[in-house]
Amino acid sequence: MYSPQKLHPIAYLGSVVNAFRNLWIPLIIVFFNQRETIMSGNISLTWIVAVAGIFLLLVILFGGLDFINKYRTRFWIEDGKFVYKDGILTRREKEFDIERIQSIDFSEPIFHRLFKAVKLQVFTPGEGIVIDTMKKTQAEALQSIIYDEQEKIAQNKKDVENVRVGDASAWPREAGAASDAPVEAQPKRNFEVLHRLKRGELLLMSMTSGALGAFVAIIFAVLNIIGAQFIVERYIDYFGTIFQNSMIALSVAAIFFVVVGYSIGVLILYIKYHDYTLYKKDDDLAVEYGLLEKKHKSVNIKRVQNIIIRDSLLRRMIGYYSLSVTITSDTFEGEDTSSTVEVMPFIKRDTLYGIIEEILPNYEVIKPESSVPLRGYRRYFQISTLSLILITALVQYFLLSWGWILGLAALGITIAAGVYAARNNGYAITGDEINMLTTGFFTRNHFVIKHDKVIEGRITENPFLIRSKLANISVTTAAGIVGSTATVRFIERRDIDIIWDWIKEGGGRNEENLSESDQTMED
Repeated sequence: MYSPQKLHPIAYLGSVVNAFRNLWIPLIIVFFNQRETIMSGNISLTWIVAVAGIFLLLVILFGGLDFINKYRTRFWIEDGKFVYKDGILTRREKEFDIERIQSIDFSEPIFHRLFKAVKLQVFTPGEGIVIDTMKKTQAEALQSIIYDEQEKIAQNKKDVENVRVGDASAWPREAGAASDAPVEAQPKRNFEVLHRLKRGELLLMSMTSGALGAFVAIIFAVLNIIGAQFIVERYIDYFGTIFQNSMIALSVAAIFFVVVGYSIGVLILYIKYHDYTLYKKDDDLAVEYGLLEKKHKSVNIKRVQNIIIRDSLLRRMIGYYSLSVTITSDTFEGEDTSSTVEVMPFIKRDTLYGIIEEILPNYEVIKPESSVPLRGYRRYFQISTLSLILITALVQYFLLSWGWILGLAALGITIAAGVYAARNNGYAITGDEINMLTTGFFTRNHFVIKHDKVIEGRITENPFLIRSKLANISVTTAAGIVGSTATVRFIERRDIDIIWDWIKEGGGRNEENLSESDQTMED
């Protein structure tokens, strides 16, 4: 790794594959638009040759340029830096200070796994790089060397800090001095397993993680390519031939879509998060998961900006949560540009606290009580309610005579979601730490933030809130371009002042908890 390294030989074949992958959508659109002519057989040989020739020319052009770029790509470690160089006519070189590298991730798509190759992503707080495709042994060696280099740098800094001004060693050095004694090599610590998802938990997680949404997202992506109207009409017409009543046919088609879509979505999530495992080595965490595409993500504990504990109403009823941490990263490199790293996507409450105490002992997780007064409850659903009433009236008048039934059901759900949000918005301050509980649609996000990680505080209010002595407050930590923000809404103005004073003055005074709370999360 200390001399220039080349990419995996399969990367050159990947250039051709990438060219086909970039051109297959336009090719499908051309054939789909000309499907009637092609199916009728009324097509000339000249047209076929012309289309094939243009397609091959584009493949050679795009694939050839990518091939040359990958052939000239080199990477190595030199003088405490990770160096990456590529380019065809103009050579580009990036240098990453090893001390500032906070994440070394690699993934193994199914095609790469056949040839023992991986995609590597190296991120620092300011930028990052993606290397596609390198040998798995290279990636593991690079990751190990960078971790070792970071440990040496940290140890050297600690030794320097321990040296006092005026200290000196005897001269001439005496024989048999301690400094002449051979230094025992410290055994290298390997990653140890902290937690692994069981198969039953993995299945339960997949069933409660928006499986239908994952399926619908894929379906919409396909429909956008080949045309939604054509597929939807054929789908509904099929059930129309089975059932004479159009309402029954439409209902069965909808139920069938939901059931099949949910089942496929569960399968997709099960495959994606298969064998999810959390590892720890000194100050580094790593997660590994995936059946077809195996992913490996890492994060340094010292670079964590905040903790986020998430749950939904359904998961909360069965006692499961998810644990994520936010790191600083403002790069657009890679497929996943999010600064939030999911440490455990599905974990029991009791195990959750043990994991946090193990990996982040300096954080104290406290569940805040609701800080929203009764006069603030209606503000969580009043705008949504008014919009829903207007939409229901339009649907009732122009489309469906029984639209009011759907509107009434949606209204009840909206009000219930608003009350749920109001009952689960709050904060708790202890020393240099703030716990903030925010909500979505029957979901909760529990942020745990240290004062020295806060980069921005913001109060938002309007004349109506001022008259009611309510306001919203947001606390932001570094994370990507826009940061990671926790917002508590419609709380008392005196609570806003308490949080604002904490942001300005900081913690560390060991004051009493400024918001009464329990030491565990609510069941």
